Amino acid sequence: MLKTLLNPDRPVSVNGVALILTLMFMHLVGPQAVILQPAFVDGMVGQLGFDPVQAGYVAASENTGKAVQSLLMMILVTRVNWRYLFYGALAVLIAGNLICTVVDDYQTFRVVRFFTGVANGTIVPLCYVVVGLTAAADRNFGLLMVSLMTYAAVIFFAIPTIFAMAGLVGLLLVFAAFASLALPLVRNVPTHGEQPSGDNEGVLTLSWGFRGMALGAMFFYFVATFAVWTYMSLIGRDAGIPEQQVANALTLSQFAGIAGAGIAVLLGSRFGRAWPLAISLVGSMVALAILGSYRTAMGFAVAACIFQLLWNTTHPYLLAAHASFDRSGRQVTYAVAMQMMGIATGPAIAAWILTLPGGSYARIIALSTALLAITALLIQPPVLRESSL
Repeated sequence: MLKTLLNPDRPVSVNGVALILTLMFMHLVGPQAVILQPAFVDGMVGQLGFDPVQAGYVAASENTGKAVQSLLMMILVTRVNWRYLFYGALAVLIAGNLICTVVDDYQTFRVVRFFTGVANGTIVPLCYVVVGLTAAADRNFGLLMVSLMTYAAVIFFAIPTIFAMAGLVGLLLVFAAFASLALPLVRNVPTHGEQPSGDNEGVLTLSWGFRGMALGAMFFYFVATFAVWTYMSLIGRDAGIPEQQVANALTLSQFAGIAGAGIAVLLGSRFGRAWPLAISLVGSMVALAILGSYRTAMGFAVAACIFQLLWNTTHPYLLAAHASFDRSGRQVTYAVAMQMMGIATGPAIAAWILTLPGGSYARIIALSTALLAITALLIQPPVLRESSL
C-alpha cells in the first residue's frame, strides 16, 4: 500500500486541479495552531489553567519548531521524497495533537507542541515549493491564502461552541481530524522538483548590505506581528469584552485578511512597492494604536480588522520585494527563514514582557508598534534602490 502511494512513476500534473486542491487543504492543515493562535492561547489559559506567560512560551515553542524545520527544509527539499516528508509531517501532527488531548503538564505540552511545529515547518514550505512549479504560481499562492483564512474565520466563529462542548480537547481533535483527512491526498503531489515551470536562473540586483536590511525588516515585521497576534484574544478579554464578541471580531478580521491579500493581487507592482509598504506599515501602527486606546468591542473589532487587512497586504509585497532583489530565488528562501524566526521570537518576547514588573499587554502593543516603525525604515532603502535600477 505504502509503495503504491509513494510510487514515483505515478503521473502527477503540476497544473492539475487535484494538485491545487490538495495544496489548498495541506496549507491549512499545517499551520492550524499558528493561524488560530489567539484562540489556542486563550484555550490553554482558560481550559488547561496555564497562565498567560506559560501559554505564550508554548506558542513560542511551536513557532520555534516551525522555524528550525524551515531552515532544514532548504536541504531536505532536494534530498528526500516529498511524499515521505508530507506523510511524516502529517503523522506527527496527528500524534502530537492526540497526545495533547491527554496532557495537562506545562513542560510536556510545550515539548509536544515543538514537534507539531516541526511538522508545520515541513508542510508549509513544501507547499510553497510545489506551488512554485505551477504555471499560475501567483494565483495559486493567493488561493492558498484565501482557503487558509476562510478556514480560520469559520473556526474562530465556532471556538466558543467547541470550548463549551469539549474544551481545548475539542479544538485539538479538530486539528488531528483535518490532518487525518489530508493523508489520502498526499498521492496527488509530485515526489521531487524536477518539473520547474520556468527559468530559475537570475542575477542579483542589490548588494548584501541592502539585502541584509530587507532580511532584517522581514524578521522585525513578524516579531511585531506575532507578539500581538498571539495575545490578541486575551487582549480583548482583558478589556472586558465578552468571549463571543472577541470571537466574532477575530472572525471578521479573517475576511479582512482575505481582502488584504486581494488588494496585493489586484494592485501588483502598478504603484511600485515602496508606497504600498509604507502605507500598510503605517496603517498597521494605527491599528495597534486603536487596539491599545479604544478598549471596547467596536474598537477591538476595528483594530483587528485593520491589522489583518494590512498584514495580508504587507506580506505579499515583502515577499515580492525580496524576489526582486535576487532573481535566483535564494533571497526568498532566506526571507522565509527570517519570517519563521520572527514568528517564533514574537510570542517569546511578549511572554517575557508579561513577567516584568508592570508588564502588560499595553507594553506588548508599544513594542510591536516600535518594531513596525523599524521595519518601515529598513525596507524602504532597498525597495527604493531596486526601483531605481
